[in-house]
Amino acid sequence: MYRTLALAAVLGALALPAAATTTVRVNVAGLDSRTAHATIVGAARAACQEELRGASTFEFYYAQPTCVRSAIARAEASAESAHASAAAARPVTGR
Repeated sequence: MYRTLALAAVLGALALPAAATTTVRVNVAGLDSRTAHATIVGAARAACQEELRGASTFEFYYAQPTCVRSAIARAEASAESAHASAAAARPVTGR
């Protein structure tokens, strides 16, 4: 069992840098948070599937969930950062 976990960790570590190279732009402007998250998840799955193309079934099985979680976290952090930057750049009115 520990050998399987160690192998899975190594495969995940090998697949993660490759997954970071694919860039997918998702327009979530005007979407509510639930729909935006679903759109991001779909794009993350598609990007990770593309990155892991050619991997064995075993590699894909262990690397794909980590790839998707990482891609979602990066996308949502980027969206929050962009939202905060836009809010800070807006002029304050009503004073």
